Amino acid sequence: MKHQGTKANAPRVGGVKVDRAGGPGSAKRKASTAEQFTTDDPALKDKSTSTEAQLRKLLALLRQGPKTTVDLRQHAIMMPAARVFQLRHEQNYTINTELVALYDPEGVWHRKCARYHLVEQMSAQAALDFGGAQ
Repeated sequence: MKHQGTKANAPRVGGVKVDRAGGPGSAKRKASTAEQFTTDDPALKDKSTSTEAQLRKLLALLRQGPKTTVDLRQHAIMMPAARVFQLRHEQNYTINTELVALYDPEGVWHRKCARYHLVEQMSAQAALDFGGAQ
């Protein structure tokens, strides 16, 4: 079955084109990307495209919460999967990947887009403070 959901081919209900929830022009759309990622973290203000700057920016964004490939590309991380791989294998971060269906900012439907979740590791001292001391 072909997906119907962009404005150009939105299904008709009662003779009126109806946009699917979350699609372009939907009332449920989130605020602009700039509004979603407001923070004082200097890594997010860095305009460098060096690998190190992208890794710092990726970590700062993932600490705010899960981010999709589309979200990360809007922050000049053009190859998020490669940066996530580096964080996992070179710096030993635990980052889970989930595949989601979504619309990009241009209204194009993507059936499988990665959403990354950073799993923060508890330090040994924090683990003792949290559950070890009674």
